[in-house]
Amino acid sequence: MDKKQRILLTMLELSAKNGLNATPISKVAKEANVAVGTIYHYYDTKEDIVKELYTMIVQDLARMLVLNRDQTKPFKEQYRQLWINFYNYFISNPSAFYFMDIVAIPPIIDSEEVDKNVIHYKGMKDFMIQGIENKHLKNVDLKLLMQMAFGNLITISRIRLREELEMDDKQIEDAIEMSWDCIRLIE
Repeated sequence: MDKKQRILLTMLELSAKNGLNATPISKVAKEANVAVGTIYHYYDTKEDIVKELYTMIVQDLARMLVLNRDQTKPFKEQYRQLWINFYNYFISNPSAFYFMDIVAIPPIIDSEEVDKNVIHYKGMKDFMIQGIENKHLKNVDLKLLMQMAFGNLITISRIRLREELEMDDKQIEDAIEMSWDCIRLIE
């Protein structure tokens, strides 16, 4: 692992554990075993590190979301696979989850940075639009639809990572079903 990767990984782990305000560059340098000047060789500001981490996680998550999605299956089954992929990504990457939980909302990550990264979720957005057009999903604002679909997943991931609920297979299936019930079109 090169120095830049060590810096990013250390910033991810420390900020996920302690929060951004309790993660000064000096602590990142010490934990990454690099000089403070080395960090500033790669990044102008702490915010630049945060933005790069945000983009890396968004790209990684977007790739994982569409894994194993069989487009020949019924829409609900495809949705279930997206939901499971999203959940498994965060459960397997708790530092990424906690980091995103801290920074993924303005003002830490500004709307310009969010907009730059929207392209990575194109596959998921297209899937949701297809669901609306094919009358599988409610015809509501896409942002609202996605929040209702996956907002509960964030909460479920948080509960699981904090070990407040085991989230066994039945509980996961129950959560998926409740999420689906929230967004599906009922005629």
